Amino acid sequence: MPPITGYCKRSCFVFDSTFKSLLQQIFYPMKFRFSILYYIVFALMLSCSKKADHSPLVQKPIPQNLPNTVDVTDTLKVIAYNVLNYGNGCQASTASLDGYLNTIVKYAQPDILSCEKMAAFIPTTGSPSNLAEDITANALNAAFPGKYAYATPTNAVAATTMSVLFYNKSKLTLAKTETILANITDFNLYKLYYNDPNLAITHDTTFLYVLVNHTQSGSSSTARDIQVSSIMQNLRAKFGYFPNLISMGDFNTHNSLEAGYQSMIASADTATKMSDPPFYPDKTVSYPAEWENNTSLFAPFLTTTTRAMGTVPNSCGTAGGAKSWYDHILISPWLVNGTNYLKYVPKSYQTIGNDGNRTGVDINSATPVINSSAPPEVIDALFQFSDKYPISIKLLVKANRNAYSIADPAEKN
Repeated sequence: MPPITGYCKRSCFVFDSTFKSLLQQIFYPMKFRFSILYYIVFALMLSCSKKADHSPLVQKPIPQNLPNTVDVTDTLKVIAYNVLNYGNGCQASTASLDGYLNTIVKYAQPDILSCEKMAAFIPTTGSPSNLAEDITANALNAAFPGKYAYATPTNAVAATTMSVLFYNKSKLTLAKTETILANITDFNLYKLYYNDPNLAITHDTTFLYVLVNHTQSGSSSTARDIQVSSIMQNLRAKFGYFPNLISMGDFNTHNSLEAGYQSMIASADTATKMSDPPFYPDKTVSYPAEWENNTSLFAPFLTTTTRAMGTVPNSCGTAGGAKSWYDHILISPWLVNGTNYLKYVPKSYQTIGNDGNRTGVDINSATPVINSSAPPEVIDALFQFSDKYPISIKLLVKANRNAYSIADPAEKN
């Protein structure tokens, strides 16, 4: 019988001629057939971890490109935007606001747009009071005809505000909507897939999950800490490791030390740890981050507020100019590393309209310098439309040509 050797990460069993002789001495007097050694070896090897690392390691070869597939790269621009009670009449009519948003969309050209803090509405198709349809028809598709659709939102807790996700339907298809948490407001997880030009050949789908957030505001972080920590607990229960996942919106965070924010970025399991791109992978700024106490260090990223005065252009928002960083777009390890056909474009994170000189002043103020980070009409539209700056990132997309991809995690609930 040749010597048998087996190796596992968690346990190691070496079966050499000495061990074999010992087993023979034990079992031979009992008239067991010597072949029982094979059964013993088999049983011992079954006790090895599922994470067995056998040597030599032979990796599965990546298949060649399939016939008739095309080599295509694309980008997805993702924007999160607090729209300051759009639809409740405080700022202006929706017709006026749609005009401003149209100007912003023409400039920014989002493929995914989350609008947080819309006035609550019933999303009945065809209803004049359906604010999602209003924005889609009169702002988004008025800028780019036929390009956009929206995911039907939920409002299980009957909140006074809602969040809605809009997407470029030529690039993306909505697969499903799921409420991941209903606490003060609904937090919805949207599953989309990329309309890969090779999909009919490869039948291998590239999915992207987008979680839209609008947490509780206020100087105390207790309520929003519970919201965000609960969301992360639910996501980690749902996924063994995070897929292509974005978590974005208005988190109302006053600094990086808040427990809710920490629950996203400080997971012991690196496979379920989210990254805030200016910190990582861009490394433009670093933790710990007290953006309200050190506004100069984070000036280009501040999102609250576009307005210096609380009464101009209306009395519906907050005052003080750029003073805090409430809005964020966080990304999963897969998006950082480009694991599965989607990858964050380095240094693409941007606070649209913030030139880094807006602390304490209006977005369209000529002091300390004229804001030339966007065309003047866009700067003015941002001032008029909301007291928040929109934020954006870009994702690079590669077409799948060989029907080969890393398996998405199974959804456990």
